[in-house]
Order: sequence, then structure tokens, then C-alpha cells
Amino acid sequence: MKQDPFGNLMDWGTVLDIFEELADSGKLVECQPGLIRILRFKGNWRLREEVLKRVGEIQAPSEDLFRQVLSILADDNIYYDARVIAGDALCAMLKNIHAASYEELSTAVKKLIEKLMQTPQPPFFGEAVERLYDEIAAPSMLEN
Repeated sequence: MKQDPFGNLMDWGTVLDIFEELADSGKLVECQPGLIRILRFKGNWRLREEVLKRVGEIQAPSEDLFRQVLSILADDNIYYDARVIAGDALCAMLKNIHAASYEELSTAVKKLIEKLMQTPQPPFFGEAVERLYDEIAAPSMLEN
């Protein structure tokens, strides 16, 4: 399988069909570069949200994919709903990160959370940030 089977992202209906087929068959792990491209694509909010909703299912997410989702959470220019979904995705992704990368990536998340908590946030976004913080602080995650 190609690492980026999605083709023209402007043809978003076709891209969604391909994405859903790959997600349902458990093959998202094989096309992470394509998922990163979708997450960077600013031309369609629905594509971004659908990818964010399913990346937590990937059993071995790459560091690049994790950092792309983290950058969405951090980006004040992205609407809050996508950032909330990104926070939830990160909670799920942290459970599947390789132990060797966990410390570095969880530290990056902690730094972002500290930064976000220094400024007032809308309640629903603040709750998403708190859920992510609770996930990192959970004893089971610290054993990783």
C-alpha cells in the first residue's frame, strides 16, 4: 500500500471514502504520511475532523503524526472543536506510543498544557486540556 493513498484532497468525498475503508480495515498505520498531509490541509474541516476522530485507533502512531496532532491542539488559529478532538486523539495516541518515544512526547504535551493553562480558555476547551493532563498524570501511563 502507498503511504499516501488519498490523492487530491480537494476531492474530499473520495478521500473520505478511502479513509473510512482504511480505518475500518485497520490499515491506517500504513498510511501515516497521508494522514499527516490531511491534517495539514486547511481546505476542508471535515477531512481534518474525521482523521482526528480515528487516529487514536492506530496501534503504533509515528512521532510525526503525534506531533502534527499536537500542533493542532496548540494552534490558536484553528477552531476550538478541532482542537478538542485533537486533545481527545492525543489521549488515545499516548496509550499506543512506543515506550522509547513516550517520555519525549509526553513532555512536549505537558509543556503545551502548561502554556494553555496560563491563559483563560473556553470551558469546553479547558475541559479537553484537563482530560489530556489527567491522562498523562495517570499512574498507568507513567509505567510506560
